[in-house]
Amino acid sequence: MNFSFIRTSELNVRLRCSIQATGKLGFTDTTATALKLNSRSVFVKFAQDTDDNNQLYMVFVSDNSDGAFDVKKSGNYYYIPTQALFEAIGYNYKEKNYIFDLVRMSQLDAIASGEVYKMSLRIKDRKGGNEDSE
Repeated sequence: MNFSFIRTSELNVRLRCSIQATGKLGFTDTTATALKLNSRSVFVKFAQDTDDNNQLYMVFVSDNSDGAFDVKKSGNYYYIPTQALFEAIGYNYKEKNYIFDLVRMSQLDAIASGEVYKMSLRIKDRKGGNEDSE
């Protein structure tokens, strides 16, 4: 009999990103490390579910074809310049804090031609207030 050990560090990784007040989509340090944003050229496409326009997906792709977003770095901080995207969707990121929990959806990789993450949305008032989920 052989054992395959499950490490708590693998279970506790919570991948998150949030829309900053400037409209940029920023990644936590833990998320940037888990997604290996520092060791590769990264481009991202966003997709909406055709049955539910409120459901977003983030797809990491290897090239900048077909209007992909470039992941930028400022100091130790990684972000995507998404102001126009989130304004088009109708997110009021100047007054609300939009936080996305990322869930890996590897079964969709072949369809999307990249690494797919489902973006589960939580909304909070910017000055601390109630939290809404969508």
